[in-house]
Amino acid sequence: MLRKHDIQFVKETIAPHSSPLLSVYVDVDPGKADNARRAWLVRVRNTVKGLRVPDGIAEKVIQALEFERPEARTYVLFAAQDLLRIYKLQVDLPVVDLGHGRVEGRWGEPYVFPLVYMFDEYERNGVVFVDQAKCRFYEVFLNDIEEYVDAFLELDSEQSRKLEKRPAARVVQGAPLRGGAGGDHFARHFDAVMQRFYKRAAHLLEKLVQTSHIDWLILMGPDEDTHFFEQCLPRALRLRTAGHIPSLPNPQARAEEIVKRITPFIAESRQVRELSLLQDLREKGMWGTSRTLEALQMGRLHLLVAPWSLDARVLRCAGGLIVEDQGAAEAFCPGQTAQEVGLRDVLVDLVAAHGARLQLVQGQAETRLHREFGGLAGLPRW
Repeated sequence: MLRKHDIQFVKETIAPHSSPLLSVYVDVDPGKADNARRAWLVRVRNTVKGLRVPDGIAEKVIQALEFERPEARTYVLFAAQDLLRIYKLQVDLPVVDLGHGRVEGRWGEPYVFPLVYMFDEYERNGVVFVDQAKCRFYEVFLNDIEEYVDAFLELDSEQSRKLEKRPAARVVQGAPLRGGAGGDHFARHFDAVMQRFYKRAAHLLEKLVQTSHIDWLILMGPDEDTHFFEQCLPRALRLRTAGHIPSLPNPQARAEEIVKRITPFIAESRQVRELSLLQDLREKGMWGTSRTLEALQMGRLHLLVAPWSLDARVLRCAGGLIVEDQGAAEAFCPGQTAQEVGLRDVLVDLVAAHGARLQLVQGQAETRLHREFGGLAGLPRW
């Protein structure tokens, strides 16, 4: 998993690095036929050669990749005379087109936006694996997972041992029986122990969520345990709870098994939120490339929504104004020469220059953004 110092290095060392610097984004997914027999390495070599990167840097890059056996989906590489960094990600990145194993390579100014966008915008999920007498915590970020082995060390081990003796309820005609007054007393005592245990775990979790900047919580485990635990959470954490996922057959499951189980849930939750954003756009926003670009450059937007794969072409007038087509250029930039550029190459700086935030959507939301909103939309400040 990428750690804080990795993120800081990209932002504080690579992003401001003097040019020229080589930036390479490459699909290395070993599950794709296009990447069989390390075909991705051939494409990297050809891309670097086509960019006319100096031999010393080109050789350094190829040597660093020659013995790689990828288990990730995407490699991001930055190289210069005094620098070489490779980041291995379990996700696809926005704005870059890596379909069919294509390599996105640039030689010049550092091209860090796709990676920095994921650092800043991709949600951090906390997974609490609750199973009767034990609690475990995992952070999931960019589809990678890390266990916080010390997260619940402060929990009372005596209470934990008591919880391992959960009373087995007898069921007659669908009604649970506790076993008489003695059974009822033991059950009440057990519930009180469980509540104290989970209250303490919730307190530790609250601190962990704050320090680790967790966006959403996922509760995993037997249904009765996760719902009991959720009721013990403070209101702020209940509002962050994205949902419950059934336990795995093996309560001691490895982290890789857990992330495999929850990844579809995370993707579905993100898609629900993106579709909800489109509904907000329909009710309060504006859309269409020309209208949205105009509003953005007039400072009227606080949020711009764009497709994950940003392939549109636009025109940049000599004065810097970005317009959709020649008709708009003649209307807004009379007498100026307009240069055709990729929208993805200008949109990031354009959004930043006008104080807005950029939201990229994918999947079903991306399809609808193209079909129903003309490929670009925004929420106004007023």
